[in-house]
Amino acid sequence: MLRLDDLGQTAAPSFDAPLEMLVACHDKVRHFCSLLDKLPGYLAEHGVTPALQGSVDGILRYFDVAGPAHHADEEEELFPLLRQRLPDTDTPLSRLAADHVLLGQRWQVLRRQLVALQGGTAERVDAEAIHAFTAHYRMHAQLEEDWLFPLVAANLSDEELHRAGQHMAARRQSPA
Repeated sequence: MLRLDDLGQTAAPSFDAPLEMLVACHDKVRHFCSLLDKLPGYLAEHGVTPALQGSVDGILRYFDVAGPAHHADEEEELFPLLRQRLPDTDTPLSRLAADHVLLGQRWQVLRRQLVALQGGTAERVDAEAIHAFTAHYRMHAQLEEDWLFPLVAANLSDEELHRAGQHMAARRQSPA
């Protein structure tokens, strides 16, 4: 019998493995950043098309919903445990949290442009603002993967990670 693993595909990470889930989120960030980077050139060559509007819709959905949830996962689940266990991490964790705020501010500038583009009231976007956002986000994600996630893996117990994963999953549940 053919299995997905035989096709070179693996199951998507679940909240039972929160660090793997966070890395998968970073992969999506990189994907949507790549789409954003291509946007000015595509617009210059093709103008506003249904394909572009579909891509913009996905970009908006990701950075409006998943991005803030991802930042909350880190700030509410991982940062407090690390600060408690390793007080000397307070300054670098505060810098990561400040980065989240700056990324959110940069996103709001881009978001306004993308909404106007999607709604047909704009035909261009600020390529420099896109580059500033995507370069910053890529650098931020890499820092977390190189420093934060290994630190978490080395210092939090399986039980703590499991609880964090449950909280992350609960954060994404629709209110009943």
